[in-house]
Amino acid sequence: LLKTINTITFLKINSVRWYHHSVGVFQKKAEHFGGFLPRLAWEKRVMSTVKASEDVGSIAVPENHELVVEGQAKMIYPKIKNTVFYNPVQVQNRDLSVLMIALYAERRAKRMGIKSKKKEIRRLEKQDKSLEEQLDEFVKSTDWSSVVKRDAKTSGLNVLDALAASGLRSIRYWKEIPGVRQVIINDMEEVAVEQARKNIDFNELSAILIKDESCDSNSETSYGIRLSCGDATHLMYMSRRPPNLFQHSITQKAQHDQFDVIDLDPYGSAAPFLDAAIQSVTSGGMLCVTCTDMAALGGSHPETCYGRYGAMPIQSARYLQELALRILLQTMSTTAARYGRTIKPILSVGMAFYVRVFVEVNDDKAGVNKASLNIGAVYQSTQCPSFHTVKHGQYGRGNKQIYQPSRAPLVPCCEETGGQFKVAGPAWLGPLHDFDIVDEAISRLEKPDGTEFPLHTKTRLHGLLTAVSEELSDIPLYYTLPDLCHTLRCQSPPLNKVKAALVNAGYRVSAYHKEPQAIKTDAPNHIVWDVMRAWCKDNPVAKDSKNKKRRKGKDTSSDSSKENSENKDAGSKILAVEPSISVDFTIPKSFENRKKAQRYPMNPEENWGPKKAASGYKRKRSTQPENPQKENSSHPAS
Repeated sequence: LLKTINTITFLKINSVRWYHHSVGVFQKKAEHFGGFLPRLAWEKRVMSTVKASEDVGSIAVPENHELVVEGQAKMIYPKIKNTVFYNPVQVQNRDLSVLMIALYAERRAKRMGIKSKKKEIRRLEKQDKSLEEQLDEFVKSTDWSSVVKRDAKTSGLNVLDALAASGLRSIRYWKEIPGVRQVIINDMEEVAVEQARKNIDFNELSAILIKDESCDSNSETSYGIRLSCGDATHLMYMSRRPPNLFQHSITQKAQHDQFDVIDLDPYGSAAPFLDAAIQSVTSGGMLCVTCTDMAALGGSHPETCYGRYGAMPIQSARYLQELALRILLQTMSTTAARYGRTIKPILSVGMAFYVRVFVEVNDDKAGVNKASLNIGAVYQSTQCPSFHTVKHGQYGRGNKQIYQPSRAPLVPCCEETGGQFKVAGPAWLGPLHDFDIVDEAISRLEKPDGTEFPLHTKTRLHGLLTAVSEELSDIPLYYTLPDLCHTLRCQSPPLNKVKAALVNAGYRVSAYHKEPQAIKTDAPNHIVWDVMRAWCKDNPVAKDSKNKKRRKGKDTSSDSSKENSENKDAGSKILAVEPSISVDFTIPKSFENRKKAQRYPMNPEENWGPKKAASGYKRKRSTQPENPQKENSSHPAS
C-alpha cells in the first residue's frame, strides 16, 4: 500500500477523473486499516494541483491574487500578506461547522413541525390515538432534510458570520448547508468586506446579494447574502430584543430580528463578543464559537485568562485542553444566566491550536436556577496528578426545590502526598456533548451521500467525532499516563492495561479526543494510584544514582532540584502505601470491539499552526510610506 501511494504521489496529474479515482482508492484503503497512514499531505497536494488545473484554465484570476478553492466555494485571495485574514489550517473547523449547522437546521425544522402539528391535533374533536402517539408517527414519517430544503425561503436559517474576514466561510454556508435563508457577512475592516464582495461575484452569487442595509430576515428581500461593515458587537446588540407585537416603542422599532445561528471565529479570544451573541441569538438558536488564545486558557497567562473569562486556569495541567473548554462554557453559561437563558453544549472539541464549541441557547428561567449544579471549582494537588472537582451548588436535604452551597473536599490536603491544593475555576462541570447528535453526525460521515456535498477533511472529522462519542459524558477532566509515571518515576505500563485494571475494578474509563494518553475515569484518586502501585510491584522502580545529576551538570542546591526532590518524595509516599484493592490487568473482550477510525492523526503538513493577524489597509499603507524620510522611524506603524 505504501509503495502504491508513493508511486501515485509523483505521477503527473492529467485529469480530474484520475484524481477522484485515486482519492477514492486511498480512502478505502485507509478505512480498511483504520489508522493513520503516512503521507497524509499527499491528498492535499493532489487536491491543490487538480483544482488549479481545473479552475485556473477557465477562470481569470486578477493580478496580484491567487485562487483558493475550499469545499464548494472559490476565493480570490490577495497576495499582499495579512491584508485579509485566511488560514488554511481551519479547513477542518469550517467543514465541521457545515456539518453541525446542517444537522441543527433539521432539528430546528423538526421542532417547528412538532409545534405546528400539536396545534393541528388539538383542534380536532375526535382522536383515536393519544397526542404522543400521533406526534411520534408524524416525526417518523417526515423526511426532515426535505422539509429544510422546501421551507428555506420562508422559514430558513438566519445566519450571522460576525467576524467574516474574506467571507469564505459565509459563502460555504450558503452553498453547502440546506435550508439557509440569509447569511450576513460582517467585518470591521473595509478591505475585508470589499474582498468578500469580490468573492461573492467570483462565486456567481451577485444575483442573491441583498442591497438594503437592514438585517431583518422577515422582509420580502431577505433571501440571500447580505454584506455589513461594522462592529460585530454593535450589530448583535441591535438584535438583542426579540420581536414584540404589543410594544411599538422607538427602542423596539430600532431592533432587528434575532439570528438563528451566530458564528464567532475571532483572532484570539471570543470573550468580548459573547454577551452580545448570547442576547441576539433566538431561543433555541445555536452559537458556534472559536477561541485561539490557548496561552491564556491553557494556563501560561492565568491573569489574562481571569480577566477575560473570570476563571483561573492551572499552569502546566495535563488536562489543560479540556479545562480550557470548560472555562469557556462556564463564561457562556453565566453570561446567559443574566438574561434568563441557559446553554446546552452540543459539541465541544479541541482542534489543533484552538477550541471550538457548538452551543444551543434557550430561554429557561427555571433552568437558570440549576446553573450552580453545572459549575464548580477544581482542586489540584501541588505534588501529584490527584484532583477533585466540586460543584458550587447542591440540593438542600434531598429537596430539589432548595439550593445551597456545596462543601469543599472532605480532605484538607492531598490524601496521597499531603500536598496543598491549587484551586482552578469556576469551570463548567456538566456534559460537553450531546451524544445523540454526535452519533448522527458520525452516521452522516459514514454514508457515501450523508452530507449535501463532500467534505475535504471527512476522514479526520470521522476520527474526531468517533473519539468524542467514546468519552464519558459525566466525568470532568482526566489523568495522563506519562504524568502518573513521572510522579512515581516508574516504567510506563501499556495504556490498555491500566484502563483494563480500572474496568475490572468496577469503574468506567475512556479516552479524551485531544489527548491519546488520557485516562478519564470515575474511579477516585486512590484507586488510580492502587493500579499504579500494583504495576510498580510487578515492575519495581529503579533507584536513582547520585552521580546521575552530576553527569547532567545539575546544581543540587537549585530550586529545580528542590522540586525534583519534592516529586521524588511524592512518589515515595504514594508507593509506601499498600494497594487497597486486588488489581487485575487482564484486558476484557469489550476492548476488542473498537470502531476503526483515525482518532489522533498527525498534522498534515509542516508549520501547522496559527497565522499573524490581518491588518487590512493599515499594513498595506505602511508598505508604501508617503514620506520616505520617515520610513526608518523607530515608531512602528499603527
